[in-house]
Amino acid sequence: MPLSHGTNLGRYEIRSLLGAGGMGEVYLAQDTTLRRQVAIKLLPANLTANKDRLHRFEQEAYAISSLNHPNILTIHEIGAEGSLHFIATELIEGENLRQHIKRNSLELREVLDIGIQIASALSAAHAAGIVHRDIKPENIMIRRDRLAKVLDFGLAKLIEQDASAVDTKAPTKALNRTEPGVVMGTTIYMSPEQARGLEVDARTDIWSLGVMLYEMLAGRRPFEGETASDVIAAILKVEPPILTSSAPDVPAELERIVTKALRKDKEERYQGVKDLELDLKNLKKRLEFEAELNRSAATEEKNSKAERATTGNDSLADGTTQVAAAQTGDASAIQATSSIEFIIGEIKRHKLAALLILATLVAAIAYFAYSRYRVASDKANNSAASDASTIRSIAVLPFVNESNNVDAEYLSDGMTESLINSLSQLPNLSVKARSTVFRYKGKEIEPQQVGSELNVQAILNGRVVQRGDDLALYLSLVDARNGNQLWGEQYNRKLADLVTLQGEIAHDVSNKLWVKLSGADEQKLAKNYTENAEAYQLYLKGRYYWYKFPAKEFEKSRDYYQQAIDVDPNYALAYAGLAEYYGFGAATGFLPPTSENWSKSEAAANKALALDDALPDAYNALAGVKQFNNDDSAGAERDLRRAIELNPSYAEGRNHYAAHLINFGRLEEALAQMRKGLELEPLSVPFNRNLAMTFYQTRQYDRAIEQYQKTLELDPNDAYTHELLGDTYEQKGMQKEAVAEWSRALRLTGDNESATMLERTFA
Repeated sequence: MPLSHGTNLGRYEIRSLLGAGGMGEVYLAQDTTLRRQVAIKLLPANLTANKDRLHRFEQEAYAISSLNHPNILTIHEIGAEGSLHFIATELIEGENLRQHIKRNSLELREVLDIGIQIASALSAAHAAGIVHRDIKPENIMIRRDRLAKVLDFGLAKLIEQDASAVDTKAPTKALNRTEPGVVMGTTIYMSPEQARGLEVDARTDIWSLGVMLYEMLAGRRPFEGETASDVIAAILKVEPPILTSSAPDVPAELERIVTKALRKDKEERYQGVKDLELDLKNLKKRLEFEAELNRSAATEEKNSKAERATTGNDSLADGTTQVAAAQTGDASAIQATSSIEFIIGEIKRHKLAALLILATLVAAIAYFAYSRYRVASDKANNSAASDASTIRSIAVLPFVNESNNVDAEYLSDGMTESLINSLSQLPNLSVKARSTVFRYKGKEIEPQQVGSELNVQAILNGRVVQRGDDLALYLSLVDARNGNQLWGEQYNRKLADLVTLQGEIAHDVSNKLWVKLSGADEQKLAKNYTENAEAYQLYLKGRYYWYKFPAKEFEKSRDYYQQAIDVDPNYALAYAGLAEYYGFGAATGFLPPTSENWSKSEAAANKALALDDALPDAYNALAGVKQFNNDDSAGAERDLRRAIELNPSYAEGRNHYAAHLINFGRLEEALAQMRKGLELEPLSVPFNRNLAMTFYQTRQYDRAIEQYQKTLELDPNDAYTHELLGDTYEQKGMQKEAVAEWSRALRLTGDNESATMLERTFA
């Protein structure tokens, strides 16, 4: 029985049934927390009863949720309510490709656009090791803005393996992995290897895409039959009718592309969908150029006619002439023809001269047309550029690790942080700090929402795929004000090239943002702190474990920093990392605050600065040593100011400097640092807490309470903030509220006994 209006599944309230099929019901629902409409897909009860099928269902959902691609359906949540299992996804307003084909006569350009978008989605999925296995028009949604979205990746993994009759329009009953003997997919769009129950790989999706391209172009399917067996027999043994027999205007190159995708032997097919995508893109560009060429020639002809009507000039120099028709000599039969038509006719009579004229005029017309084409293209590019040129703030979201290997997580996180650090050095560009953007790690969220929450104008997304020594990085720069993509690029490198890749990416992004760089800025972006790729990877692993604090794994950061130094003894960043490890560890109590640990921090910081005196992290670590161990507050302040001078976007340095100023009662200066810091890290707990502390010290208790509450919204389990909020309530005479906050602080630190005693004392 369908769910009724108002039924709640977690935070989702059901509004209406959108559709139903063998693989589940889809509902329109309201996300009551984020206040947005979503689609809820329920898994049929007969499938969830089997734990293996349920596990495959969850695997499919988790796999697709890791893909951050504009042409792949976005998954918001995988959940369960009682016995009901569901996936919450973005709501797509539009129609599926089957409906779109029936309602519209597709032009060649639209077929190419749709094909390119589907191929792009499959390329991203295949790079992550995910094969769809059930590509068909029903699994492609076309939004109102003509954006294509691929649905139901891995859905074949949910289909039962019982043997029942196979409908030509229904998914085949089969499944689990890609084992021999198992048939998956919808019959009409099955590859030959699928139809035979053989092991399948990414090339099965290429076949299915080829079938859809054929169908969109020809208006019919390449393989048909009255029964499922007839269809399978045709797939295995019959060559599809020549595409141009149904669609005479299809370019020969497009017929070649479709034919190659439909090779029955998968070894003769495209071996990667990226190659198919590139062929489609190149064909589209060529057709656009030819169309512009024809338009330009027509415009020239029209202009020439107008000029002749005014001047009476019939010469070849005008690019047109008049030719007697059918050799009648009748003046009334004389008509104007284009330069090219005239020249082709004249070649037969004046071969040498005509060839010279042909070469000259064709070159001139081609140049003119290409110039027009470039002008049109440049206008589009300049429009995007004008948008990009107004961007003064950006958030680099955590790159997604699509390597299917958790051990590569250090790479995606480290590349994100390195790019943030590089872009932070650019003039007139505000870059959100790592601690703020990493709150979005693992979350699917719209760029415009991130832009609103962080008050930035642009979002940079990235996906990292590591396969052995090969590295692929996909970047997308999005205007957070309107959701438009400003730029996208794919970088394919060897791991050995990782060091230089970071600088290349930073330079490319700065160019796309139209940031004006001085010679010094260029040098900063191009700067490599080591030329050794192994040392750099070890350093990135050190940073990865550095952010595991306060977990025990934090200790591993020291080991990796030291290994990086062993590989490259002149690696200044690795020394700075060691300095931070010992200093931060001693300051927080993770390490004993002994003179030995402080000395190790100081020695590492000084070594880093001896190698490179422009490292903010090293100055920050050295300031900690001077402040907490050497009783040198003036020296600590000099180092903190130097760190901020080197990198005005260094949020951590501003935070420490603000705390330093608070300790000395310089509250106005502290507020100035915190405001700048909060621009960089609006979601930073320490910054928000320090701001509340400043209000407290200036006896602005109401503002302090409001700010502490805002801080707890960011981290409800921050015991220190609860304690300070309790102190503020006490100053206001709000004893009950103060006791409640102190009690929460004690329980969060594990001291339940003291919390209970406190509550009883003031009950």
